[in-house]
Amino acid sequence: MTTAASGRPLTPWLLMAPALVIVIVFFGVPMLYMLRMSFNLHEGQKLYTPGFTLEHYGQLFANPLFTGAMWTTVKLALAASVATVIIGYAFALLVWLKPAGWRLIFIGLALCPLLISEIAIIFGWWMFFPKNGLMSYALLSSGLITDKVSLMYTEFAAFVGLIYITLPYCFFILLSILDGIDKRVLEASADLGAGPLSTFIEVLVPLTRTGLAVAFSQSFIWSVGTYATPSALGPDTLWTVGFLIQDQMLGKHNWPMASAFSMILVLGVAAVMVVTRSFMSKRQSFHV
Repeated sequence: MTTAASGRPLTPWLLMAPALVIVIVFFGVPMLYMLRMSFNLHEGQKLYTPGFTLEHYGQLFANPLFTGAMWTTVKLALAASVATVIIGYAFALLVWLKPAGWRLIFIGLALCPLLISEIAIIFGWWMFFPKNGLMSYALLSSGLITDKVSLMYTEFAAFVGLIYITLPYCFFILLSILDGIDKRVLEASADLGAGPLSTFIEVLVPLTRTGLAVAFSQSFIWSVGTYATPSALGPDTLWTVGFLIQDQMLGKHNWPMASAFSMILVLGVAAVMVVTRSFMSKRQSFHV
């Protein structure tokens, strides 16, 4: 009995051991190598020269081009994340309230973007946004515009592309939170005289606040780290952190600078995760 009791705390660690080994080997070790690379020197046409310098981190905040790219990345990710959470919440709420038959259909639709590669999705948007694309014809046929319009290679196209990629993850997070709520709270709220809007604001939003924070953080992390979609759909002037990492790595062959950009991105993602986790802890202690 004592042996079982003493061995019980080790059980979760033993169950997580395979996953921890994979994370350490395939993510932890490369990240440490990337951290070390960010302090190396870059001389001439060499990819890097072994050494130690803080020059690359200094350039990140001293060069207006780099700071502008970081600010553009944050703004685009914030806007896309807010829109994704709003759309994902409305979609999850619709599915939560629908019967089982409709629920399977909507979940199937939400899974569709996850079954297609990002490159294929980008090609799809290339058929949708151009002047002769589907969107231009739809707006022209509806009478909303009098001449064909092209939204290709605009910030709006990059914004829509990011929403499309991150929406399924946001939707399933929020749907899982809603599934944990007893639907009878809606009836109880109506019996107490609350209207649909009051029920939504005063009942559903507080009960799903943690899920909203998690969905927002996940959408923000995906939007910040995505490189292909903003580069392929946005204008040439839309320089994001992902684009600069690719440019420094493959274009300028400056591996230390690319690693410094990557470490800043990792630290930003870690900060978002810490804030989200602390928020979740507060909510859990509040309910207890």
